[in-house]
Amino acid sequence: MVRIYTDTNVLRYFGEAFVTRNVPQEIAVQLFLAPLAMLELLSQLGTGDAEGSFAAVQALPRVHNSTACGVLPWSDDFFRMCLFKLQPDDDIVTQSINNAVNRVLNTARAAELKIEGQEMRTLLDKGKNEAADNFAALLASVKAGGRIGPAEDRRIFAQSIARRAGVEPESVDVDFVLAHLDAHYRFEQQRINAAIENPEYNVTKRANDVYDSELLIYLADPSLHLLTCDTGFKRANGSSQAKRIHIVPADALRDPDTAITTLQGIVESAKGAT
Repeated sequence: MVRIYTDTNVLRYFGEAFVTRNVPQEIAVQLFLAPLAMLELLSQLGTGDAEGSFAAVQALPRVHNSTACGVLPWSDDFFRMCLFKLQPDDDIVTQSINNAVNRVLNTARAAELKIEGQEMRTLLDKGKNEAADNFAALLASVKAGGRIGPAEDRRIFAQSIARRAGVEPESVDVDFVLAHLDAHYRFEQQRINAAIENPEYNVTKRANDVYDSELLIYLADPSLHLLTCDTGFKRANGSSQAKRIHIVPADALRDPDTAITTLQGIVESAKGAT
């Protein structure tokens, strides 16, 4: 089955499009939520942009399958399940997201959810700051010692994925991991190259890049397709998984008819490619 997941902005555009209309059920059952995109969306409830976030969450039952909305695993669990065929760990973050979504769906006004939004923002910022610090340390190491060879770079990357999954790093099959995370790896390589080549590169200001990169991990599952309006994902164009990254204009998703047509087009093109 073709499965489609989105970034945060697409969820907001769906909130505009499906205020009263529903996505046809044969398409709705193929739509899945990425937990990181949901966390970012919920965090916006604590900002001046709360109304758009509130509308997007309120629209979820009209966009996704209302009885069994599919939620993708948190990234580390996804690695465990998809790459290493292991059982997931206890997923506290996704449960917190589910609880927050239910709270929004049962609340009349966005203004009542400011505290919940701020709590999600704290959680999101913590992850963002940790990722920015890690990237800054990596960048400093590369600048000090120079780029390592491609084989060593691939090995370090694959072992870092194994650590996140709770797997013994030395046991990992490097080629297997790289093949399944090709778009994610290429995106990360381009981030490093851009930072090295640009002396004005600001790690903190570009911290959101980590979330774009994390969304690409789900392409390790060949049934999953990413729908986005962010042209920054073109950095993965050279990947073997690039055909499953669908970059469309925002206006194609703000209207219910064109949004449904766009979703149907992804499903049909994917079926035709199999």
